[in-house]
Amino acid sequence: MSRPHCLTSLSKALPYLMLCILWLSPTAVNAQSLLDDLGQEELMVRPVSATFKDTRIINVQSNETPGANVLHFVIAHRFGQINEGAYALWGLDNASMRMAFDYGVTDRLSLSIARSTFQKTYEGSLKWRAIRQNSDNSIPLSLTLYTVSMINGLKWTDPTRENRFHHRMSYTHQAIFAKKWGPKLSLALIPSLTHRNLVEALDDSNDQWTISGGGRYKVSNRASINLEYHYALKGLPTTNVNSLSIGMDIETGGHVFQLHMTNSQGMFERAFLTETTGAWKDGAIYFGFNLSRVFDL
Repeated sequence: MSRPHCLTSLSKALPYLMLCILWLSPTAVNAQSLLDDLGQEELMVRPVSATFKDTRIINVQSNETPGANVLHFVIAHRFGQINEGAYALWGLDNASMRMAFDYGVTDRLSLSIARSTFQKTYEGSLKWRAIRQNSDNSIPLSLTLYTVSMINGLKWTDPTRENRFHHRMSYTHQAIFAKKWGPKLSLALIPSLTHRNLVEALDDSNDQWTISGGGRYKVSNRASINLEYHYALKGLPTTNVNSLSIGMDIETGGHVFQLHMTNSQGMFERAFLTETTGAWKDGAIYFGFNLSRVFDL
């Protein structure tokens, strides 16, 4: 019995089909491997983490925010001037305190409230991580926007001026450009605008522009040296100077312990950006620390 014509044609074509399959198989495998590699490379591109260890470098804000539904609690102390001498235990007899609660609404947006004993100041702020540096440097730096409103809570002592609530208010707006240059070095550049609704003298400006630089260098897995400097672009009142601070971050489990020396007594933006009066050369240096703890809600 003769085979059907279609079976005969298939048997003749089968060797050629086998050759085609063998020829195409390596190509298919290589193509699939290439897709796998591309997928793995895409997964490896992620936002850079821990540019700075805490939400502040020393005084000034870093680019970091708490994670979503995370409460970041900070207690900060600033003692008196070192040049007060042994009688005041080189400033340790005198201290001011700041207490702050930062809440992560999302991984990129946080809200904060704080209160300082210095000038009995209340704060409310918002911080947003607009751009985040990527691990492959396709986005080479981070940009975080920060705005804070401050209220001076001291009793009104100037009878020549009306005691109005808005006179007590001031504001600072910042753009925080930060870059992690490797596992050890991080740097930040921070332009700021501080507005005071009421100033002390008629020739003082209500608006003050400053440019700040800050950095962090890791000396071990859990410790780093931090530095920051704030330069007034428009010129400060003659009694004020630019702020300079140096410190160390120490991570201990869920806490970050920041020790520092600075010529700024106040720990909120208006104070250290525009109202610093102590000079390092005169020994008008304050020792202080920040202690932070996070709670996952």
